[in-house]
Amino acid sequence: MQPNRPSQDKELVVQLTSRARVSSLMWRVVLSCCTVSTAMAGSRVPFSDRDDGISCSYYDVGLGVPWHARGAGWLDAEDKRQGTRAHAAFQAEASDPRRVHRADVSALVKGWWSGRWPNNGLLLRAGNNSGVSYHARESTDSALRPQLILQWRGGRRMFVEPAADATLDCSTYRGVGKTPTLTLNTDKSVAMRFDLATVLREMPAPETAELVLIRLAGETSSRVGWQAFRLSPPVSGTAEPELGLAKNYPGDRGIAADPLVLFAEAFEARKPDARWINNKDAPGEIVDEDPDTGFAPLVGRALKVKIPKGGLLGLDMRLRLLDKQGAEPEEVYFRYYLRLARDWLGAKDGGKLPGLAGTYGKAGWGGRPWDGNKGWSLRGSFGTTPPTGHRAAGSIMLGTYAYHFKSSTYGEGMVWSDGDFAGLIEPDRWYCIEQYLRLNTPGQENGVLQVWVNDQLALSRTDLRLRDLPTIRIQEVWMNVYHGGTQPAPLAMHAYVDNVVVARRRIGSMPP
Repeated sequence: MQPNRPSQDKELVVQLTSRARVSSLMWRVVLSCCTVSTAMAGSRVPFSDRDDGISCSYYDVGLGVPWHARGAGWLDAEDKRQGTRAHAAFQAEASDPRRVHRADVSALVKGWWSGRWPNNGLLLRAGNNSGVSYHARESTDSALRPQLILQWRGGRRMFVEPAADATLDCSTYRGVGKTPTLTLNTDKSVAMRFDLATVLREMPAPETAELVLIRLAGETSSRVGWQAFRLSPPVSGTAEPELGLAKNYPGDRGIAADPLVLFAEAFEARKPDARWINNKDAPGEIVDEDPDTGFAPLVGRALKVKIPKGGLLGLDMRLRLLDKQGAEPEEVYFRYYLRLARDWLGAKDGGKLPGLAGTYGKAGWGGRPWDGNKGWSLRGSFGTTPPTGHRAAGSIMLGTYAYHFKSSTYGEGMVWSDGDFAGLIEPDRWYCIEQYLRLNTPGQENGVLQVWVNDQLALSRTDLRLRDLPTIRIQEVWMNVYHGGTQPAPLAMHAYVDNVVVARRRIGSMPP
């Protein structure tokens, strides 16, 4: 690559300055006449450059969605995870006077345009002994901000600024965006996202696309070398819904008689099934209406759960999973429907939701560490509510709260982010939640946990070690609803549970 002359740098800065004056008018004219395209859409939750957004440790700090490995995930030009074949690259020696650094990203943008790749953004990674600082999208001088320059045949051009950009600094778990500069070196990478869905469906792919970054003035002593890859969120895409036994039982009517079903409870009686072991301090209440909280029935009555203001516990019901011979299973499916009221958005801490357990009253919950000879638990969980301005504001992130071999004294959180954030749910809606567990061979890390939300696979783990003795099994379904931690609920919080089924085979959601 031949170095650009300083005069060429000045020429491009002049062009960018002119673009800054006319771009808003240009976009208004373009968008007023045509249909917005969705061809360049990416993840349901695009990364954010807020401090609770993307970072070196997390795709989204606020939602608690970590990268699969330390540092951001990427895909190379051959679709290899953490591969080495970059989509584009830039190189300049320390003596190079250029401030405007440009890279040809035409092939990448055309791949976004065609739908070959989802547009989840770029990851810029520096080479060894390389370092540079660029102006970010927050630069007070709009002419110095990063640009994606799209050019079509006939000379038409569009200048697109990033919708988000951030330095991924591994010295902190928080995000480092919303600053005027971006820093690239061997310890820091840069994430950058361009929203191209505003470009028109009727327009063909551009002939060329160029990424333009402008180096800070006076910073010319370091060698510069970086490569551009596709940012890869730590989530799987959506797939066809996985159906199960329930497809044959509209409204779950008759499902209890299925030979593969171990238990079914639709809460249609005035009291829960007698097989539940119910904590008298949090029994729940069966209701068919509750207009003050926005409740709408799923099928008839439902179990109402209330965490009182200043309280922690909303529900504590247990179903012991003993067969007719008195043995506990090593493999089971557990499905229930959940509806969180809008007051759940006021939660100030995460908490627990129903799941499976084998604590035996000895280990694996409440700060009692996992012990392979004593007990474990895999309850569901909910996270704190994303703040106003976050892409997921108004939603609640669900997950699994696990006490297992690799968890700490107080367990480990596993967010249900697969299925393109299938576990990110909204209040005032019913969701079908199903959890499958196959216990590990005693002493080995081969236990399987899978979770579906509305029949979309939201979590899949195949490396769990829950027990070291064959006598430790799946003891119970633990219908637990709890705010915290230790921080009490700041207001009364309401949830509803319905149509619980436990079976030996995938259950799935009910047909209409």
